[in-house]
Amino acid sequence: MAATNAAILFEPASYDTARKDELLKGRHVAGASFLDGFVRYADVDEFVAITFTPQVADVFRKKIDTVQEMFGVAPRRPGRSMTLDQTAAIAAMGTFYCPDPTLPRFSWDRRFVGQRAYSFCGITHTVSSKGVMQSLADYLTAPLQSWDALICTSTAVRDVVRGVHEEYGAYLEARSGARLPQPVQLPVIPLGLDAETFVARGSDAAARKAMRERFGIGEDDVVALFLGRLAFHAKAHCSPMYAALQRAQEQLAGEGRQLHMLMTGQFPNQHAEVGYKKAATLICPDVPVHFVDGTPGPESWASWAAADMFLSLSDNIQESFGITPIEAMAAGLPCVVSDWDGYKDTIVEGETGFRIRSTMSIPGTGNTVARAFSSDRLTYDRYIGAASLITSVDIDETAEAIVRLTRDPALRRRMGEAGIARARSVYDWSAIIPQYQSLWAELGDRRRLDAEIAPPPAFAANPVLPDPMVSFRAYPTEHAAFKTRVEAVFKASRAEKIFDDGTATFIPELILPRSEAMALFERIEQASGASIGDLIADLDGASKYGAARTVMWFAKFGALRLLPAASRDTTAGKGGS
Repeated sequence: MAATNAAILFEPASYDTARKDELLKGRHVAGASFLDGFVRYADVDEFVAITFTPQVADVFRKKIDTVQEMFGVAPRRPGRSMTLDQTAAIAAMGTFYCPDPTLPRFSWDRRFVGQRAYSFCGITHTVSSKGVMQSLADYLTAPLQSWDALICTSTAVRDVVRGVHEEYGAYLEARSGARLPQPVQLPVIPLGLDAETFVARGSDAAARKAMRERFGIGEDDVVALFLGRLAFHAKAHCSPMYAALQRAQEQLAGEGRQLHMLMTGQFPNQHAEVGYKKAATLICPDVPVHFVDGTPGPESWASWAAADMFLSLSDNIQESFGITPIEAMAAGLPCVVSDWDGYKDTIVEGETGFRIRSTMSIPGTGNTVARAFSSDRLTYDRYIGAASLITSVDIDETAEAIVRLTRDPALRRRMGEAGIARARSVYDWSAIIPQYQSLWAELGDRRRLDAEIAPPPAFAANPVLPDPMVSFRAYPTEHAAFKTRVEAVFKASRAEKIFDDGTATFIPELILPRSEAMALFERIEQASGASIGDLIADLDGASKYGAARTVMWFAKFGALRLLPAASRDTTAGKGGS
């Protein structure tokens, strides 16, 4: 069994959803869920951890025993551990599994004992942080081999990884005259879940009744659910979702149909909580927005049952897969999501939900952001927040999807049933774990057969952190361009009110000053349908990019619309991952 088993690097924080020291994040959920799934479905004789201390080894063994007992796994199999310096024991396992993408940090150690000793296998989560970007660049110079692999959880994030390798490779070639190969395998294997858990949560009639009564939601009212971290700078900005719900409610006003929004999650701080609640009052006064504690437990789980559709307009480069849409599918909810990163793979357009057009700013306009981030003048939160603020998701298209689902309960039911079927067949751990084991077996074959690179002994402006509009070019449906045409949706007086929304202005230096921005907006009003390039043609380079970012910022909050160049292909998610 060793050929299809792996020694799992076990740092408890990577596999723990009971967060006491920080907010619950997707990687914590994914890690804990993976370990549960591996214990339940892996065809192995034992479970093996690589740990740093004896105390952590005990935590691993207890975790393995708990999962086997909880799920009635039979026959019971033992758990054991080894340390990083026990290379012979790691070699006997065949694969060293790391629950993140930072393989270079371990690869030099393997070189001392022989690069064919074992394989490394990592997995992507967010790839937008400076540390991860640098680690991905290091794949070109670290002693990694073709028998190592980085599992990419979506096709979009694989494109980002390849983009980093291409950019950094070109830089190294310009300096050295040689193009360095990146030998690591980059298979796409999605994150998984225990589908039946979410099927049960979504069909809990008692939980549905209790939560809807708690918030005064009528039997015929329709509830859209967002579930995730409530951080407008780092997840999915709340304002476009609010705006779409308001527009949908206005279309439904004469039909006696009432929309509600459930926001289930955890606020990172009081500032975020105030921002979310104030934005709801400003943007969707006709749609009640209810906030639910997202700590894992009966209260947050009841949200799946209380809702009628799932709404997530992710627009943030820190996202790479997005596990909540597959949870929503398993819970039987039709999904209205942005056409973004992993959502492109998971949600089948027109079958399990609707994917909404997303548009990033013009490549080049983010170099200011990248430069400030690379020199530590911009924090990570503000870096990803900046990229989000000049990325828009089509609000009108979102409203149309919400209206369609609200008016058609049968469509909601069909999409919900299709989502359950897809979650069970494609994303349940029983379908995912065999893909891991098959990969590990393939890596073992490569260790025996492939040529070794550099066998021992052997002693954009920033290619590691380029413009996020370039490095994350695979995330959106499309990019704006200077030839992109725009038209005003709001009057200038209404557009100016966006400046009073703290969730829109938390990086004021990203856009033009208020007076200049409003002068630009008035030009847009007067020249309806003009291109971005024509609108800002009289400005110099720096001001031109600032003005272009301002146009995208107005589009972000629905004050103007970007006119699509052509209809888009909506089949990209069909056929599984």
